[in-house]
Amino acid sequence: MQKKPLKLNPVKAVFVEHFDILWTKLFTSPVHLDSAISKAPPSMKAPLAEITRVILQRPNSIAHYLGFRLSEGEPWGLTQDELADWPTARAMAERLFKTWKQDPDFKRGAKSFDTDFPPELMHEWRGEYGHIIASNLARALADDAPLSLRVTRQQPILDVLSSLNDSGVMDRDRAKLSKLSPVGITIASYAGVLQTEAHKNGWFEIQDEGSQIMSLFALWPSHFAKFLHKAPGKFIPLEKGFELPTITSNFNVIDACAGAGGKSLAMADALRGRGQVFSYDISERKLLSLRQRAKRAGVNNIKTVPVKPGEESVVVKKFLGKADLVLVDAPCSGWGVLRRNPDIKWRQDQDTRERMPELQFTILNNYAPLVKPGGRLVYGVCTFRKSETINMVARFLEANPEFKAGEGGFLGPHTSDGFFMQSFTRNPK
Repeated sequence: MQKKPLKLNPVKAVFVEHFDILWTKLFTSPVHLDSAISKAPPSMKAPLAEITRVILQRPNSIAHYLGFRLSEGEPWGLTQDELADWPTARAMAERLFKTWKQDPDFKRGAKSFDTDFPPELMHEWRGEYGHIIASNLARALADDAPLSLRVTRQQPILDVLSSLNDSGVMDRDRAKLSKLSPVGITIASYAGVLQTEAHKNGWFEIQDEGSQIMSLFALWPSHFAKFLHKAPGKFIPLEKGFELPTITSNFNVIDACAGAGGKSLAMADALRGRGQVFSYDISERKLLSLRQRAKRAGVNNIKTVPVKPGEESVVVKKFLGKADLVLVDAPCSGWGVLRRNPDIKWRQDQDTRERMPELQFTILNNYAPLVKPGGRLVYGVCTFRKSETINMVARFLEANPEFKAGEGGFLGPHTSDGFFMQSFTRNPK
């Protein structure tokens, strides 16, 4: 569809031009939102991030708030090509640019509705958890995620909190102790924390509270199972005075799908040198990033291990039956992180979702033999689909009778993103 030229002021014209480029790129390439925004001019990054994200999070709510009338089939009935050139998105972005400059809290006027999510997602959520939980999930996942930090155990968390609040990158007292993670600090919205002395000194890593809890749950499932629930969306706050347990002997950990290593770093830090974390991933680039982050944080008990797809058995043989703990944070549909990555719900098709359980089952079976007798396997995903969570637990146990299920359940989405985690223990010889 040919876009009509608009008479805009120069700044708005530049914004609309870059919004067009960004929006089109989301539906014509595999690039994710944050990566696409990073390529924009510095002066445009903030409005592009705010405005594009809110349109992706709450398309119907924002249209209603702005007075746009969506025709039948908009947006969820449109093809990817039609979405790439969807004129309503451009019109909403142009209108929001002025609102964003005048009222940074404009999103409060656009409440979340179930129609802000594709009908097939809502249908599955209702079928698996009922209408009330499905609507609660929609509201939670259409909101903004806080900025969450994991503080190194080498530094008193209250000192880091004071340093951040005194840093000048945000108003005082915006940084708060996490209500969920004993090593976490949260900030309600974006702040330039990477420019602070605390970050330069390696005192914290950016990491969602739920991801922090998964790392700690892997090490101490009995201590962190109380935060988990039978269904997603519930929340139990951290009690005052909670202290992390200690590891009393050397502990060999394998992070089987390490990625850039957020959980590897969290577990290595929690171990305080009592053991080694072996971080496996198929991406050399991500493992390089992990090594750089570990060096900055002063963590020296991580060893990165590159894995070639389809050749996992070669790696498994080197550590067969020797690991105290294997964490499989598996690739998944990502429904628990839709508030951070709202583009997923626009671009993910049913075929992609249906392939996930087979991939997860394969990865679990590949890495389970690394667990020593009496050792622990922990499975985690950032989604709440039953085929990737509860049903996967049952399927794995049926195929691997030498394992028994331990603690497990759902965490968030609430203050944290949405996760599922489950511990298994390998039978002693």
